[in-house]
Amino acid sequence: MNISNFIGWDIGGAHLKFANINNNGKILSVGQCATPLWRGLSILENALINTIRRIPMKKQSHALTMTAELTDIFKDREEGVNSIIDLCHDILGSNISFYTIDHGLKKINIKESDFSQIASANWHATSTYTASLVKSGLFIDVGSTTTDIIPFYDHKIHAHGNNDQTRLRFDELVYTGVIRTPIMALTLKAIFNDQLQNIVAENFATTADIYRILGYLKDSNDLMETPDGEDKSVSSSIRRLARMLGTDSNTDNKKNNWHELAKYFHEAQIGILTNAIKRVLSTLPNSNNNVLIGAGVGRFLVEIIARRMNIAYTEFSELFECDNISRDGSNLCAPAIAIAQLNRLSKIK
Repeated sequence: MNISNFIGWDIGGAHLKFANINNNGKILSVGQCATPLWRGLSILENALINTIRRIPMKKQSHALTMTAELTDIFKDREEGVNSIIDLCHDILGSNISFYTIDHGLKKINIKESDFSQIASANWHATSTYTASLVKSGLFIDVGSTTTDIIPFYDHKIHAHGNNDQTRLRFDELVYTGVIRTPIMALTLKAIFNDQLQNIVAENFATTADIYRILGYLKDSNDLMETPDGEDKSVSSSIRRLARMLGTDSNTDNKKNNWHELAKYFHEAQIGILTNAIKRVLSTLPNSNNNVLIGAGVGRFLVEIIARRMNIAYTEFSELFECDNISRDGSNLCAPAIAIAQLNRLSKIK
C-alpha cells in the first residue's frame, strides 16, 4: 500500500472534525475546531487549511462526510453540498472520496454528484463502521446540536430513515445536543425553589450552560460562543440560566438552587432522549445482546440512560485499538474516525 495517512473529515455547521490513521489503523491524530459556518464559507476554508498543515503531506488519502450543507448561508442543501465539495477539492486535492448513503465512499465532482446521497450522511458512515464491529444494538452520537440514534443488527444498519426529514420522523435524529441547544427547546416549564413556572422563550441560555454548572462539560470541548457573548464561567452560566426564569442570579444567592435548576433541565433532556431511544430500540429483535454504543461530546447522557434502562453500554472508542491520548478525541470525533477507517479498509481489499 502506497498510502500512509488516511484522513477522515466530518464537516459540520458548527465544528470541523478530523482523524488521521495509518495503514494499520492506528490513530495518529484526531481533533476538532469550531467552525460557525453561518458566518461564511471562509470559516471552513481557514479551518481546513490550518488543520491540513498539521498532517504529514506525503501519501495522503482523504475521505469526507458532512452535515454543514444545512447551514443557512446556502439557499438549499444542494448548493451547500456542491459548495463544500468544490472547496474541499481546492484545498485537499483530487485524492478525496465523499461518503454516500447507498454506495459508501466515492470520488465525486460537482457535475456528477447526487447531493441527497452526500447530504448529512455522517451518521451512516459511523453506524456502518460500528455495525461491522458489534452485532446488535444502537449507535448513539450525542453532539453539540443533534443526536443520532441508529439501530443495527446482524452487523448491518436497520435505520428506517435515510435523510434528515425521515430520520426526524422516526426519532433516529433528535435535534438536541449538549452545547448549542437552547434551553427553551427542552421544556416549557421549570421548577425553581419548589415552584413550577413558565420559562422565557428566548435564547438566553443553552445546554452548555447547564452542563458547565453540573460539571459535565470539559473546557477543551466547549468551543462555541455563549448566547450573550460573555465568558463560560459557572457564575456567568448561572446568570444566563436565571434569565430563562425572567430574573437575575443575584436575587437568589443559594448556588444549590441554581444547581437544582440545571439538573431539572438536564433531566428534561434525558427524558427527550430516553423516549427516542426506547422507540428506536423497539424496532430491534428482542435480544439480551443489544448494547448502546455512545459517542460524541454528550455520550455521558447515553451512559446515564443505559444504566437507568439496565442495558449494556460501551463507548465508541472501546471498539478498536485506541490509546489514552486519543480516546476522548475518538469518541468526540466518531464520524471522522469511522470514515478514515472505512477508507483504509476499502484500499486494502
